[in-house]
Amino acid sequence: MLCSHCHQYIKVSDISQQRGSGFDAEARCPYCMAWLGRNPVFGKLKLLGFYLSVFTAIYSYFDASMRNIMIPVMIFSLMLLFISHFMDQLVTKEAPEQVDDSDQRQKYR
Repeated sequence: MLCSHCHQYIKVSDISQQRGSGFDAEARCPYCMAWLGRNPVFGKLKLLGFYLSVFTAIYSYFDASMRNIMIPVMIFSLMLLFISHFMDQLVTKEAPEQVDDSDQRQKYR
């Protein structure tokens, strides 16, 4: 994973703190302590697109009279699946507090 706040690569084994579950799960970056998560709407759309495409493929395979309707539905559900997959990225849910270190920086100027 790539942290959207500090842009460091995070191994899944390095994650020690998590909160939430399911689509609302969040993990804390071990480097910058920001809470990272995904948008639950895109996750649900991705799941809907997958199951709708599988259902329409199976239904159109067994019922030849519905193929003219089910194939375009399957194409649009696959498009929904791919678009929601590309839009579903890790985002910063809660950024860490900014520390005022201006006096330290003034010391070294």
